[in-house]
Amino acid sequence: MSEVEKSAEHYRQKAEKVADTLLQYYKDSEGWEVAKSTTHFKISFKKSPEFSGYLYKGEAVYNAKPRVVFDYVEPLPDGHRAKWDKNMKKIEIVKQIDKDLRVNRACTNSACMGLISPRDFVDLILSKETDEYFSTNAISIENELEEQKKYVRGWNYQCGILVIKLPSEPNKCKLISLIQPDIKGLVPASLKDAAIPGSMIEFFNQLRDALKDDCELHEEK
Repeated sequence: MSEVEKSAEHYRQKAEKVADTLLQYYKDSEGWEVAKSTTHFKISFKKSPEFSGYLYKGEAVYNAKPRVVFDYVEPLPDGHRAKWDKNMKKIEIVKQIDKDLRVNRACTNSACMGLISPRDFVDLILSKETDEYFSTNAISIENELEEQKKYVRGWNYQCGILVIKLPSEPNKCKLISLIQPDIKGLVPASLKDAAIPGSMIEFFNQLRDALKDDCELHEEK
């Protein structure tokens, strides 16, 4: 059965499994090595349990409402992220399965001064809200979408973003990014290992700048 023929229930079960796995990754405190840490964010990594590369975790606290931060990071064609994320060239919805469930195609710009050519990823994405957090939960899927020559088709193992609510501080939240991409192509491992944490740093900094520019970032009291 092709991905096109599979049912909405099949997609939902697959995406809910990703959401459960991301919570486990978030709560797992063992074996992480710190790649970069500043007053604004921390990037850690460990061997991925899903493929031969690494699982990366980014953590940052923002003085902004959780709903606002989630709206800024959710990958939607007409959303905030398409405007501020300079690593993202284009975001498309390939298939809207349900109001909270879709298939996205995301196209990235080249990286590392052009040493890594543009990539595209076709992912199943589930958006969730609970009493504790907002989240996007994603995984690449086999699809009928034709590859374009100017992009190398990458593969995202289970990944996503959690925006953790802080009940005692409603204008503050913690953002967790969990990614484990296989960017494919003939890219040396050392370059991949440098590029991915670098892109996460840019993500956190650009998000902070976007929130500040739009007056959504509250000053510390």
